[in-house]
Amino acid sequence: MSLGEGQLRLLRETMDMASIFILGQLEGTQWLSSLEDLVAGDGWVVDIFRSNYSDDYFIDVVCSRCDGAAEELLRVLRDRGRAWANTSRLDLIQALLRTGDVILEDVVAFHVMEVDRDTFRKFEGVPSFLSFSVLDEHNIEELRDLLSKWDEARAAMADDMIMRGTAIGAWDGDRLVAVAATYAVTDSWWYLGSLFVDPEYRGRKVGISMSSVATEEALARAGRAYISVELDNMRSIAVNTLLNYRPRALSYSSLLTARS
Repeated sequence: MSLGEGQLRLLRETMDMASIFILGQLEGTQWLSSLEDLVAGDGWVVDIFRSNYSDDYFIDVVCSRCDGAAEELLRVLRDRGRAWANTSRLDLIQALLRTGDVILEDVVAFHVMEVDRDTFRKFEGVPSFLSFSVLDEHNIEELRDLLSKWDEARAAMADDMIMRGTAIGAWDGDRLVAVAATYAVTDSWWYLGSLFVDPEYRGRKVGISMSSVATEEALARAGRAYISVELDNMRSIAVNTLLNYRPRALSYSSLLTARS
């Protein structure tokens, strides 16, 4: 289904993780998951995505009037059985749990952080041994090898990270030592993720350099850049604050199971 102007305005004003993934699907590209359904009502939007890399389902919920969204979320959970629900409305999840119809298995909280061209502060201390490039099909194996040091699930994304998104690499000579990539993009903004630094290169300013260069690339092509950082990852929050990223929204990703 297509969304009305009021529903699109709600997404653009919220810009939490759920909004970003819905808008990326509708107005640009996002490659982590495939849209299966999109439902909307007065003051709410709910979608269902299936991961392209696992059997997981994701339900993105954005609402200002949340009663209809809660009913739709519960319906989808009963239909799918188990899913990750992404929303900035923690009260929505709490209300759902109080019904006794849903079990909470896990929850992760994220800061969604934003920077634009006017406020971005470039990192000037990039180590001299680093160089940077946009990765292409010739770098897939190198990226896969790097991401395998993170985990095999990330390594499996290497092909799509380059061919369906934009991946930017940091090099020490001919060795790929860090990467950052887009999860979703539109003409107006980029959503960056998968920042990873080779463990041997940590503590050498590679992470902040990689984040700065990737953000600079994003802002050369779009007006704003977004990242999401787990709420307790104070180091990453501090690093990106140095680049003048500012909190835009809190997002909660809750693994929910419907009671049979």
